[in-house]
Order: sequence, then structure tokens, then C-alpha cells
Amino acid sequence: MDISAWFLESKKMTVYAQRRKRLLSLARGKQVVTMTAANTFWLTDFWGGGAAIVLPDKTVVVTSPLEADRAEEEGEEVEVVVVKGWKDIPHAIMKRLRGHRAVTDDDSLLRRFAGFRADPSLFHEGRRVKDAIEVERIRRASRGLDKIFETMPHELREGKSEREVAAEIMKSATRLGLTPSGSDSALSPVIVASGANGALPHSELTGRRLKRGDVVVVDIFFRFEGYNSDATRTFAIGTASAEMKRNYSAVREAQAKALEVATTGAVCSRINEAAVSVLRESGLDRLLNHSVGHGVGIDIHELPSISKGSKTRLVDNDVVTDEPGVYFPGKYGIRIEDTLVVGPRSELLTRFTKDLITCG
Repeated sequence: MDISAWFLESKKMTVYAQRRKRLLSLARGKQVVTMTAANTFWLTDFWGGGAAIVLPDKTVVVTSPLEADRAEEEGEEVEVVVVKGWKDIPHAIMKRLRGHRAVTDDDSLLRRFAGFRADPSLFHEGRRVKDAIEVERIRRASRGLDKIFETMPHELREGKSEREVAAEIMKSATRLGLTPSGSDSALSPVIVASGANGALPHSELTGRRLKRGDVVVVDIFFRFEGYNSDATRTFAIGTASAEMKRNYSAVREAQAKALEVATTGAVCSRINEAAVSVLRESGLDRLLNHSVGHGVGIDIHELPSISKGSKTRLVDNDVVTDEPGVYFPGKYGIRIEDTLVVGPRSELLTRFTKDLITCG
């Protein structure tokens, strides 16, 4: 089939059929079985316990009576197979596969059966480039983050604790139809890091109360209909010193430089270096202790990684973050982060101002 015929065929397919086709192509003729909720959700729009077998024309969701009705209601292009309990799921999969070899995202329940190979990277690669539905959901999540940031000048007040600010963020998110995402890097559902806590990029929430002269890093990440957006802004309480303002300007310039470079075809290491080089001019590059960005989707951290040494090139509809920061141990931190969808002219999805706002 030539490329034009393939394109026309793909245009006629639903997004769920396209996702199945992508996974099966990456599996090179092997069957594909998902054992994690995130990958089953990507294939079907159903998030719940169980497993899924990927076929060209549908996804077979194997689940218990606890989840069966919801799988039927929420699943797209699914056949639901109900087993008595979770322990029966592997046997139902084996029966359906009829001895064919399969690739899976998690083989912890399947190791005693022959023919399974765990390869999470196949699923990470399959989910990397976002389709129109995914981009729109991330765009909606991003609008919600912008609205939450609009409340911060009111919420960030002297005497308020980090946990109290976080509680208001969670309340706003719920009203906006957003759901918490969680992260492998922190227990807290959001980051509100004041004073010296801001020097920890993944600071946990504490009872520390905001004080005049503090810099506060607010990093929020929520899902809309299953898809994350991720953004960070840094605020000052009462006043900011000349040093803080100077360092903030350097981080903002670094973030803007990386945004310029982050377009279709750009090598990820070059985007990372674009931000680092600006910080280097101010003698701050050693204070950036993480990569400049990462992919975003169902998980808060996905492919690609915008990091030193990465030879990956961005492609249309990659959704990534741009988040340089500097961290002064025992003093404060500064980070500015946006989520964007990649194209020849990439689209910024989070748009709240990056001016340094001083709060009461």
C-alpha cells in the first residue's frame, strides 16, 4: 500500500482503531495485551481494573463484575468479557490468545504462562504522538490550570500555609471538572513550595506559613477526561529582592528561548541546551538539576524527554513541557513551566502570565 492510500485509509478509521493499529504495528505481528489501567484507557476510554486484548477491529476488555457495567458504558469499540474475580483474568487471556505469543505492558500476573514478553516501551512509544481528541482534552486541562493560576494572587497571602493554599487549588480544580493526576515523584497532588522548600523541585506540601519576602513555586498538574496538563508559576509574597528579580528574569528568558526552539524536527537535546545556555550566561546553569521538559498525556511524564544527550526529534502533535528552573539550597527556588503541542509553529496551551506577580 502506498503512503497516499495508507493516509486515506487512516482518515476513515476512528481514533481508537488508529491507536490499535499503531500498537499492533509496533508489536510486529505479536498479540498485544494491556494489564494497566492507563493503557487500557488509551485504547478504549475505560479506566478501571482488568486487562485488555488488542485486536484490529476492537479491544477485548477482561474484567470482573465490579467493573463490567462501567466498561460496557464507557468503553469505545470494546467487547467486555466478565470473569468471576481478578485471579481468573490471566486464564481468560490465555483462552482468548489460543497459544499465540503476546507483548504486554506488565507481566507480573502472567509470568507463569509461556509466550508473554513485557515491553512497556512499546506502549510508551504508541502513546507518544497525540491525536486530535487527546490534544483537545489536554487543551481543556490547560485552560483549567490557567483559571487556577488566576486565583493565586488572592490565595497566596502572608500567614497561609502551603497545605491551605493547596486545598483551595484542589477545590478550584474540582469545580472546573479536573481530576488529580498524582506523580511518581511526589506524594502531594500539587506543589506549593515556599521559601527554602522551593529549592526542592518536587517538594512535598508542609504546614509552613507564607512570609513576606518569600518566593513560592506553584506547580499544578490535573487531568481533563483522563489527560494531563502541567504548568508552574513562581510568585513573590509582599516583595521580591533585586537578586530574586534578576534570577527570575534569567529563568523566564531561558524558558522563552527553549520555546522558540521547540518546533517540529527540533532535537530534544538542542531544546534543553537552548534553556541551559541562557542560564549559563548568568552563572545559574549549575542550579538547574533536572531536564528542561518532558512529554505529557495520560501520565504526567511521558515521551519524549527534553534532556541533555537526547537525540530524539520532536514531531507534529508531540505534547511536551518547557520548565527550566534554578534552585538555591536552603533559600528559594524559581521555575516557569508551560505545556505546548508541537508543530511548525508550536502552540502554547498554558497561557497564564509569566510576569513575576507580587501577592499580598
